[in-house]
Parts: sequence; C-alpha cells; structure tokens
Amino acid sequence: MSARRSKRYDSCNWATNGHTEAVEPFVFRKPCTNDLIVSREKSFRHAHIHLTAYELTRRMAEAVSEGFRVASFVLDTFLKTREEPIEDPVETIRKIAEARKFSQKLTDEVVSSYLVEPEPNRFGVINSFTNAAQRLAPLQRIEMERFAGTLLEAPLN
Repeated sequence: MSARRSKRYDSCNWATNGHTEAVEPFVFRKPCTNDLIVSREKSFRHAHIHLTAYELTRRMAEAVSEGFRVASFVLDTFLKTREEPIEDPVETIRKIAEARKFSQKLTDEVVSSYLVEPEPNRFGVINSFTNAAQRLAPLQRIEMERFAGTLLEAPLN
C-alpha cells in the first residue's frame, strides 16, 4: 500500500436490470487497482419502487456517508493484516480455493498473483485474490472481491 490509497464506495445498479440501487463500501488500492468489497451487511440496497425521489436521495446520502466510515475502518483492518504472518501462503491459498471449489485454473491464477507480489502474511493472501479478480468478468470480479473481503476476519486454515 502507498500513501496514495483511497477510501470509496461503489454504487452499482446491475443486479436487477436497473431496479435496485446498491451502495457497497470498498477499498480501492491505487498502486495495483485491486478492490476489496466488504460484507453485504454494510451495504445499502433498495428497490426504486415505493420511494420518493427525496427519500431515495436521502437514503443514498446516508449510505454514502456510512460507506466512507466503513471503508475507513476496513482500510485500518486491512493494513493490520500485514502484522499476521502466514507460514505457507501458497498452501493456504490452495486450501481456501479448494474449500470454495475454485477451478484449478482459477486457483493457479490466484497462486500466480501471490507469486508476483509475495507477502507471507494475511495481507498477501487477500491481495492474491483481489489481484486475480482483475482478470475475471465483471460479475465474477465483484463476487471474488466480496469473497476477499470476508478473508479480513475469516480463519484461513
């Protein structure tokens, strides 16, 4: 990470062909353009129906504000993952991928991402998944970034 990192929110409207607004807090790393999406519990989702324009605007503003608070917390948590050593990161990545039933090709892509920027800690493992996500189709990328967000606190064994 560098001093040029940023906290942002992601507003997407793809899940239901434009019928639902969603705001998901995430951390975007400028040096490598990896994204890390945090849990859905921290997201705002609501169908357009049954809301006035004013109410939708107010709720979106609240969601954006909360998104920045969550992204700030997540960024601090993410940086602390560098302090958690992982004895065998490649084996850890393979075990995580196997538990998630990733294809061999995707597993190899995640391992390759780790080997490009090896860091034998939780940060390095998470970073390998977000980096591999960059080569996926848009919806799969978002899903992988969400999964990587769960690795901030999930057991890695």
